[in-house]
Amino acid sequence: MADIKGQIAQTEVNRDSEGTNKLFRLMRDGSLGTMDWKQSFVFEGKAYMMQIGTEDAPVASTTSIDAELVMGVIDVPDGAVVIPVWAQYVVGTWTSAALINFMLEVDNAQVRYSSGGTAWTPLNLHTGMANGSACTCYVGTDVTVGDKTSGGSLEIYRESMEVNLGDTADYWPKMEYIPQASPVVKGPGSIVIHAGATADVTGYTNIMWLELNKDDV
Repeated sequence: MADIKGQIAQTEVNRDSEGTNKLFRLMRDGSLGTMDWKQSFVFEGKAYMMQIGTEDAPVASTTSIDAELVMGVIDVPDGAVVIPVWAQYVVGTWTSAALINFMLEVDNAQVRYSSGGTAWTPLNLHTGMANGSACTCYVGTDVTVGDKTSGGSLEIYRESMEVNLGDTADYWPKMEYIPQASPVVKGPGSIVIHAGATADVTGYTNIMWLELNKDDV
């Protein structure tokens, strides 16, 4: 009986071209890498996050969903590939009966950042890894972006809610992107985060993504 051999590759993974024969991937305890595929990217140090708002300081929404006024943008340069896998918008304060809209948009042909906001350095989800993201990120209430690609963009998630409870209520709604199938954003491109409301609203946003070089996809 022949042995089935593998190679320990928990944090250092070599990716090859299509059709290449490879050893089974093993974790450091010798087990097959049967974890959720997203978690395997975290072990490699190829998963990142960006947050808008921190601790008890939520960020104001835009007055509406505006193609060129956003809460945050992740610009994916040529040579990088990004897979958005999770995002969340949590309301901090709101005005009674305010209609709140949250949308994630992927521009599949260009980077979109134009001006304003604050530069954000993506955080690696593996705290022991020093790998940096190739993406350029901006967050804030005054982030402006260029108009979307003439061929259109992908609105990968949209949710709206209207809550008639006001600021003093103890109900804190959230909207959450947990995709059945994640888009693959091959740079140049952008992931644009919209949060708009018909009246004053503040909130917090987190978004997580996996990142590879274009030759690895």
